[in-house]
Amino acid sequence: MEESKKEITEEEFKKLEYAGVDLEQEKLQKQDEMVEVYRTIIDILKNYVDMREEYYPLISLWITGTYFHKSFQTYPYLYFNAMKGSGKTRVLGLIAYLSYKGKLVVNMSEAVLFRTAKDSTICIDEFERTKGKEKANLRELLNAAYKKGIAVERAKKVITKEGGEGFEIEKFNVFCPVAMANISGMDEVLGDRSIKLTLERTSNPSISRKLEIWDLDPTIKLIKEKLVKSSAVKSRCSNIYTDLYSMWNNQLCYIHSLHNSTLDYTKCDIINKISDSSLNGRHLELFFPLFILADECGDLDAILEIAEKIIKEKKEEDVYENRDISLIDFISGKKDVGEWIPLKQLLEEFKEFLQSEDLWINSQWLGIALNRLNLTKEKRRLGRGTEMILDIEKAQDKIVMFK
Repeated sequence: MEESKKEITEEEFKKLEYAGVDLEQEKLQKQDEMVEVYRTIIDILKNYVDMREEYYPLISLWITGTYFHKSFQTYPYLYFNAMKGSGKTRVLGLIAYLSYKGKLVVNMSEAVLFRTAKDSTICIDEFERTKGKEKANLRELLNAAYKKGIAVERAKKVITKEGGEGFEIEKFNVFCPVAMANISGMDEVLGDRSIKLTLERTSNPSISRKLEIWDLDPTIKLIKEKLVKSSAVKSRCSNIYTDLYSMWNNQLCYIHSLHNSTLDYTKCDIINKISDSSLNGRHLELFFPLFILADECGDLDAILEIAEKIIKEKKEEDVYENRDISLIDFISGKKDVGEWIPLKQLLEEFKEFLQSEDLWINSQWLGIALNRLNLTKEKRRLGRGTEMILDIEKAQDKIVMFK
């Protein structure tokens, strides 16, 4: 009892008084360390890969985030679409080397991928090879691996107690960072889980003639060691993600909501800035971890601008590449005069709109698509074929979501 009543000495009081300052200095030191890692990776990428300027900071953040991606609810795929000789294999190799337990693969068995995905960063080159029925398991893994909590189940053959054969269900947690590259393009499902980056062939010999010997580059070796060992990289962002995620969902953007939070009071600026952007739905879900990383590295404004640009480009591509969106776009541009239009006439006009003679654009597909999208007010079948009155106003409302 007497011990508990002992007065605090002047020296002990000073330690308590300056504890907050020490913690603040430690926090700033960790943040400076993250900034150094972020900017050094950008320099490394510029030294070996020629690409659009806005890609460098985005890829640097993505690489850094692989070291604690499990702290996030989702983690976006990186997808490089590139012509032959544009450096896609090089950039994947560099990403794999710098990332957390990175693996560059071309043709790895699905069984190995299922068992190693959760503890790796997977970089898949020549992604064309995953098409076809024989690669269905790999596509299933990739459809699930971008989001925490989605398990892939497999039946495993076992020996029963009676000595016979049986099966038991084996679950695989496949949440992991994934980067991919190909020439031919990406299907819609995986495309919605990816940040698409387009590479072009470089004309810069100082880059194209460099040898890809990552482990002999002292800067690469040094930053790799920092990524592996740094407590800042491993814990800094993971400590604030949950608070930010909850704040976003509850729209608690005021300083008083942070009193019991691990966040600084200034962290509500992240919420406000993201809220001011046009991102929503899947796009917001994918970019959210990168925004947190960008804020820690002092580059949130730039990354928000880059994200807006990438998403705008994707939406513009979708308008031309997605069948349903193209149809909505076509209908929205017609004059709303409330007249009956023959389906055959509409088909010819749509083909002309697309400037395409593809076989999939036929009367049967067009009729089904118009019904599925609820773009008809009335429909009637006559001796000369089907006619309909289009709901052009609805098409005009729908197309706004995609442009």
